[in-house]
Amino acid sequence: MARPTPTPPLRAPQSLALLRARDQCSAHLSHAQRMRMDRMQYENLPHVQRYVHCFWSRLQLWHDGTGFDALGIVHSFGGPRRLNVEQALPAINGCNAKARRVSHGVSDWCYRAFACVLKTPVGDWYRRHMADVINGNA
Repeated sequence: MARPTPTPPLRAPQSLALLRARDQCSAHLSHAQRMRMDRMQYENLPHVQRYVHCFWSRLQLWHDGTGFDALGIVHSFGGPRRLNVEQALPAINGCNAKARRVSHGVSDWCYRAFACVLKTPVGDWYRRHMADVINGNA
């Protein structure tokens, strides 16, 4: 008797949204550039700034007038059960404000705020979560 083909695990809607945004925003990148994004190597280059701005804008978690939606990010990524809200909100909002003061345009602001967040515990969590999403584990 033939064994049934195992069905792949269902992905969470948020994981699918992350993958869609990643695919849409990396459509104009070279293969090497896309691989660097997938490895979360975000150098301060124009194509990286465009990608980061596109990615967070598509997720509706970045707004050109106000920056990152810190509370939206927390809720989109599992809420208080997955992220320490008391740590995440000040980190994201602080990076928003700091980056806004020194940036030149919205893509630069978004990139600088994102790069700042990556240097916090929220960034550590983001890297782990995105690796799980990309590898099909989330």
